[in-house]
Amino acid sequence: MFKSGSEERHPLGSLLILFLLFLGCAIVFSILALVISIAVYGVDSITQGSINGAFSLEILRIIQIFSSFGMFVVASIIFAKTESNNWLGFLSFKKVNPLLLVLTIAIMFSMSPLMEFINETNKNMVLPEALKEIEAWMRLKEAEMTQMTKQFLVMDSFNLLLVNMLMLAIIPAIGEELIFRACLQKVLGRWTGNYHLAIWLSAIIFSSIHFQFYGFFPRMFLGALFGYLLVWSGSIWLPILAHFLNNAMATVSAYVLQLEGKSIDQAFEPDPVNVPVLIASTVAFVGLIWYFHNYTVKINENKIELSDGSRLG
Repeated sequence: MFKSGSEERHPLGSLLILFLLFLGCAIVFSILALVISIAVYGVDSITQGSINGAFSLEILRIIQIFSSFGMFVVASIIFAKTESNNWLGFLSFKKVNPLLLVLTIAIMFSMSPLMEFINETNKNMVLPEALKEIEAWMRLKEAEMTQMTKQFLVMDSFNLLLVNMLMLAIIPAIGEELIFRACLQKVLGRWTGNYHLAIWLSAIIFSSIHFQFYGFFPRMFLGALFGYLLVWSGSIWLPILAHFLNNAMATVSAYVLQLEGKSIDQAFEPDPVNVPVLIASTVAFVGLIWYFHNYTVKINENKIELSDGSRLG
């Protein structure tokens, strides 16, 4: 499952190449974004942003879109080509059983109350007295990231919603799943020989890189779910779909909220915990995951039997 086309390279070497590609593409595409911003908005806008320490939202969107596309999508494609002659196969671009698509959508909707509960529990986390300085830094980073997200989510037109869908849902869903699941998880699996360990290590790194520590655990659990969807199905399309649904629902919800004349701050306010709904949705989520796993096991068993010619039909 985790066998690489670059068998002579140690996994540590592959991880180093992946990191360098990630960093290099981030720099190159960020520079490209600045060049485009200068062409569109003029050099004064960049100069003023550098002096004030704050670029306009339009420029920030351009930088976010291009840098994310570069360090996630482009870096993962280049890495896959260094690992295998069949780079599409390495990235697990394979056909998906239609039922698995439906199950993935149902799984994402069923887990929503559980993720909301874990998110609120995480936000209320308090570190020991000895770690108060670290906690203060974590809360500062969380506030900064939350404020930036709120600024991006302020939408007064449908066109802006489409831009945000590209920036916050489409590119992250494709790019982050390629880099963290199709690349990083695969290399870690080859190194450790244990796909469970590879999935959870990738999920921890995936959550850590966002620097939002008071949303760390729900993001980590989501990352692990995406990892299992890839391993069980063998197709990157399912974690991409799941990731897209998670981000798109939040983006569209913020847009609808503002259409109703409400403040964007309300999108960040927690919903009251409804215990019966939480229990019912969690049971449904576990049941769907169990069925998804068992169904993929049967599919894989049938493929093996058919390839052996021992069973047809």
